[in-house]
Amino acid sequence: MQNLSLANEDELISQKKSWALYDTSSFPDVKIKMSGKVENQKDFDNFINGWRNLYQRNEKFTLTFDTEEVGMVSMKYAFQMRSFIRELKSNYPRLLQKSYISTKSKWVRFLLKVIFFMEKPVADVVITNDSDGSSITVRS
Repeated sequence: MQNLSLANEDELISQKKSWALYDTSSFPDVKIKMSGKVENQKDFDNFINGWRNLYQRNEKFTLTFDTEEVGMVSMKYAFQMRSFIRELKSNYPRLLQKSYISTKSKWVRFLLKVIFFMEKPVADVVITNDSDGSSITVRS
């Protein structure tokens, strides 16, 4: 997926190599396609910065994460995600309305449990298990 509002071709090329691709073409519904594994800190930072950039619009939005193609993600990023959630809660307006995460990976579901055990989400999160169609909601 690509962000149709990108004007800079170099930025588009860089985004195509990214672990998480943001599609804002249907804003306020934002889709994030995640694939492969986080290769390095820069990959994770790009993911976080893409999320921060959504707040520049100063409009309410929802996030839909497609993690079907995500590989192994280091536990260290779960701890960094916890810190990022805390940052969002204390430094940004409450613009995120809800998140939807679809996954078939037991590892991704485990990481999500760890993250949300350490820190409640910014907004309610619906996690759908693509393997059996079940879902759970984590309340903010």
